[in-house]
Amino acid sequence: MNIKDKFKILQWAEALIWVIIISLVIFGIRYHNYQKTKGLKTYQIFLQDVDGLIVGSPVRMLGVAIGYIEQVKIVGDTVYVKFVLNDKNMSIPKGSIATVEFNGLGGSKSLEIYPPTEQSLATNKLIVTQRPMRLNDSIGLIDDMFDKLTSMIIRGSHFATEINGFMPMPAKRGAMTFSKQEKEIKEIDKLIDKLQENRQIFSDKLKEAKND
Repeated sequence: MNIKDKFKILQWAEALIWVIIISLVIFGIRYHNYQKTKGLKTYQIFLQDVDGLIVGSPVRMLGVAIGYIEQVKIVGDTVYVKFVLNDKNMSIPKGSIATVEFNGLGGSKSLEIYPPTEQSLATNKLIVTQRPMRLNDSIGLIDDMFDKLTSMIIRGSHFATEINGFMPMPAKRGAMTFSKQEKEIKEIDKLIDKLQENRQIFSDKLKEAKND
């Protein structure tokens, strides 16, 4: 056997040794991770809408990170979500509420867990899921808020006008009081118009943000 053949054998032996070393390192890391996560608690829930939740997204409770999403899978008309808690001694109280929310300025999502309420406890479920709030829902809530506020101002204006109508006015000050009432009514009308204008501007900006 010449020197060239011996050199090739040494090269193959070195390559084999490196393969064995790398395999042992990978096996050791996987075994360590398996032992580390072996005792961690996992939970499974079904959501109607995950709104961008992905594998690896954080799980938070009252703003504190407590775990991560391990699996996301569509099952029928729902989405199966499996998540893992980081602490072996931690557990989620029965009747807790789970929903998807924004996490940070980058638009990333997290699974938020909230403490149980009387209504959620009455369902006898370990975790009660709620549909995430989308931009369209926010626009609807803003519109309802402006409608209710406008209605309250109009009712208050009518109520004040009726009260002033029942109150006796001195003869000399009658014209002055009537003029004051007209001025107040005009101010209220301007306020209502301003509210309607602000609502339209706000709704337009939300729709532009949604399209972007």
